[in-house]
This record gives sequence, structure tokens and C-alpha cells, in this order.
Amino acid sequence: MRAVDAVMECLKAEGVDVVFGLPGGANLPTYDAFVDAGIHHVLVRHEAGGGHAAEGYARATGKVGVSLGTSGPGATNLVTPIMDAMMDSTPVVFLTGQVRTELLGTDGFQEADILGITMPAVKHSIMIQHPLEIPRALHEAFHLARTGRPGPVVVDIPVDLSRADIPYEPVSDVHLPGYQPTVDGNTKQIRQAAKAIATARRPVIYAGGGVINANASAELTQFATSDRFPVTCTLMGLGAFPAPHDQWLGMLGMHGTRSANYAMDEADLIIAIGARFDDRITGKLSEFAPRAKFIGRDLQERPGPHPDRR
Repeated sequence: MRAVDAVMECLKAEGVDVVFGLPGGANLPTYDAFVDAGIHHVLVRHEAGGGHAAEGYARATGKVGVSLGTSGPGATNLVTPIMDAMMDSTPVVFLTGQVRTELLGTDGFQEADILGITMPAVKHSIMIQHPLEIPRALHEAFHLARTGRPGPVVVDIPVDLSRADIPYEPVSDVHLPGYQPTVDGNTKQIRQAAKAIATARRPVIYAGGGVINANASAELTQFATSDRFPVTCTLMGLGAFPAPHDQWLGMLGMHGTRSANYAMDEADLIIAIGARFDDRITGKLSEFAPRAKFIGRDLQERPGPHPDRR
């Protein structure tokens, strides 16, 4: 089959039912494959809008979002949502068209080194150099985007390779020896954390978007209510803890509540769960929670199917 038809088969195998994008010269073969693929495509008016829509879809459904753009300006318009997905640990696969392989490196029409441009802003990026690489590269991209700390992955496909005919065989497993995210806690550190919690007089739980990503709201609530810990959440963590609750302090930070910020300032122990101490939270680091010790828990993979948040 055509390589672009193999792309559609890979997307369906990954459970993709909707993608967001804007067609252009270098990704037209991919759009041609949508005709019979049975995957819903949402046409946007700007690639950045498609990237942000894919982010919202990923956060609302728990699936990996997919966004499409063409080469050159289409790809560079995706830089902002790619960076946003990286900052917020949102799993999105960005498929970009690229100029023909013989034009690579010649400053050809609408050529842009999207892998080089986005290198600081992606979890990983893949440049297709042979059409036979496409199926495995796509499945690896989805695996990388959703596992460990979620994030954006870019797959750049030259237009001539997307039109090639290939013998397609489904990819049944993905194993990347160099990518083995650590998900088990350190026993010694857990004991130290438990001791710190037991002896704290003014502890505060500081929860972020990682709790939402990991579908761990129930566990957070169970932990917080086990000993009446006060809880504050970041903007990305709102909804992780029930807001109408006696232990709820509100959102913290620059746009947060007075109670949450005072509690953090006076805390002697801050238990950070799925949060990254963004500057909108901390302000001047040297003056942030000056009397507190810190415990950090980086929540990553979702343990199971994501609930319907509607």
C-alpha cells in the first residue's frame, strides 16, 4: 500500500479517531489517504490552532492528540503548541510534511529544519529517511508521547517518501532499549518522606497537572484526607482535589488565593505531587517557602482508562 495509507492504519491501531490539521503541498498525500481511512479530520484555520486543539483533546480524553502541518511555514506555525505541550506534559504527536528528499539541505521552497528548530521543545523527534521506517516510527512516536512523563513528539515525513509503495505489516510491539522510564519509588527516599510527614507541624500538599495526567485524583484525595492535610493546586492541577472541601486552600501562585499563598509561605513541609514549581507559583525563589522542607513526587503514566471528564 501507499506509505500514507500505512500512516492511517497506524493511527487507527493507536486508537486515533480524530486529528486536527491544515493541508499544504508537502502533506497533501497524507490528506488524500484520509478519504477512505474513517478518521475524522478537523480543518483548522492556522496550524497553531490545530496543535492547541490536539492538546485540548489529549487533556480531555486521556488519549494522544494528533496534529498535522505541512513543511516550512506550516511546521514552524506548530512550534508554539509543541512548546506548550512540552511545558504542560501533554501527549501529542505532530506529523509534519517535508520537502522531497533530494531537496533537503538546499534551502528549497518551504524547507525548514523542523527537527532542529524544535529540538529544545520536544520529548523526541523523528526524521523519516526511508518509507519502510514509517509504521514503526509512528508507533514509537505514540509510545514515547504517552509513557513516562507525557510530551510532544514530532515525526517529519518527506513528501516523496509518503507517496512510496511499501509492504505494510502491523507493528505488534515497541521496545526502545534506550528509553526505560523509571516508575518505581526509591524505598529509602519513601521512608525519609514518611518520617518528614509524620514530624511536620504545618504540612501542605501542593498538587499539579501531573495528578490529572496520571488519573490519580482519588489517590490524592485519599492521602490528603488520611490526616487532614491542607491542599492547594496549580492551574493545571485544578480538579485534582474536590474544591468544596474543608481542606481545600484554593489555587496558589500569582493568580491564586491569599490563603493558599500564606499557607505555603508558613509551611514547614511542602509535599509536591505532579507539580514543577513554576515561576508563577514560586515568585522569587530565595523567598519562596523559606522554612519548608520539600518532598517531590513526579506522577507520570496513567494507570488505566481515563474517565470521561464531561
